[in-house]
Amino acid sequence: MNNVVHWGILGAGKIASKFADAFKQVKNARIIAVASSSIDRARAFAEQHQIKTAFGSYHELVTSKNIDVIYVATRNHLHCETTMLCINHGKNVLCEKPFAISASEA
Repeated sequence: MNNVVHWGILGAGKIASKFADAFKQVKNARIIAVASSSIDRARAFAEQHQIKTAFGSYHELVTSKNIDVIYVATRNHLHCETTMLCINHGKNVLCEKPFAISASEA
């Protein structure tokens, strides 16, 4: 069976770019969407990494039916919030460290 896992990326910064570059080595998985708080940034990132879809909001990505897993690469202070957004929408998630900025937030 040749199932392809469809990934989305939340965030379009340097860490997300490194992830997308390294991800090209992964078999049976594709990054099919990226989301940023700026649609222009998301579009530029998508073009640079040959990603099909760019979203100008995180909510658009987490509600996409085509996404199996979301890589959270937002700014550190947003990791907990955006990871929980993914989880609350039933998405599998890989969060870049740190998950939270304080013990009380975690």
